[in-house]
Amino acid sequence: MSDTERRRALFVLNPALPRTGRDFGRRLLELAGELGWEAMVLETAAGLNVEAIGAALARRDFQMVLAAGGDGTVAEVMAAAHQRGLPMGIVPLGTANIVARELKLPAGWRTATRRALERYPSTRPVDLVRVNDGYSALAAGIGFDATVMRYTPRALKVWLGRAAYLLAGAWWLPRAPLFECTIRADGEETRLTAVVVLVVNAGMLGAAPFRFGPNIAIDDGWLDVCVYRPRTARERAGVLWRILRQRTDGNSMLQRKARSVEIKAPDVQWHEVDGDVYRGNVLRAEIVPGGVRVVA
Repeated sequence: MSDTERRRALFVLNPALPRTGRDFGRRLLELAGELGWEAMVLETAAGLNVEAIGAALARRDFQMVLAAGGDGTVAEVMAAAHQRGLPMGIVPLGTANIVARELKLPAGWRTATRRALERYPSTRPVDLVRVNDGYSALAAGIGFDATVMRYTPRALKVWLGRAAYLLAGAWWLPRAPLFECTIRADGEETRLTAVVVLVVNAGMLGAAPFRFGPNIAIDDGWLDVCVYRPRTARERAGVLWRILRQRTDGNSMLQRKARSVEIKAPDVQWHEVDGDVYRGNVLRAEIVPGGVRVVA
């Protein structure tokens, strides 16, 4: 294969994850070389990773970019791939790896890398969400879910993986306060109180069989607005049961589909975007149907 025909890939690696080591980037490059790819590694850091990924992609003629990390890294690579119009692959290394599991990708890094590089250029379209000033691959929300993300100990995530969020959620749910908010979905405004309001792109809630609600897909071209508003301990237990059964009740658990959503709270709340937690009282989201092509 001549230099002009050789395929080039950029691995975007989160070096801070427990499943990566100091030489993990080298192992990715070696495997790519065995499969006939010329590859480079860009390590992420706290800060403007989407911009850094885009700048790295602009410097070379890459045919594909691969996210080697958890869902946060995957979301950043999805945003950069969307902006550059490039296909992407996923090497799942994080706590939950929800995008990879929604797309039924292999869990092992070696198998996932080989699959992505060997199946290129075959891709499938996956939705992306514009949220406030950035992008989301999974879900964004105000209220209880952000509290769970904010206060789940890192050590617990290392020991228990994705089950750590479920354990932390079970601890915080009885204590989670209701808050007032206004939801505008495709121009239709609703005012209510809730424990949490979520804008969901992918349905899996931490681990199977738990899902945010029924009929949520990462490639259906819709956002799902999921509102949980149980008032009593009994209602909160009922919400957990309905999440397990994937059934809403129109009262303590609401769900509707929309293309664009704005959530406003009168007071500053914790809110999260794909697990990254912020302070604020406004969350705006808009679906980008088929915004990313993923080798799957």
